[in-house]
Amino acid sequence: MSKQIKRVTFAPNNYGLQWLDVNMHSWEIVSACGEGRHLVGRACRLADRGNKIEYRTGSTYTTINATVEKMG
Repeated sequence: MSKQIKRVTFAPNNYGLQWLDVNMHSWEIVSACGEGRHLVGRACRLADRGNKIEYRTGSTYTTINATVEKMG
């Protein structure tokens, strides 16, 4: 992975979402585990003091209800 791509891993959750790869320059989701593949190509941002990720849906953002465990 390049330096600007960071892997965001999530604490165990009911959604099966394990990780997302985020381009930290453009804040775009570039890769994801199987349960997050529908998020690839969407813009995202940190929320809840860095404990959550939000992804863009049209003109608004939707929070992923899984806690960020590690970013890096």
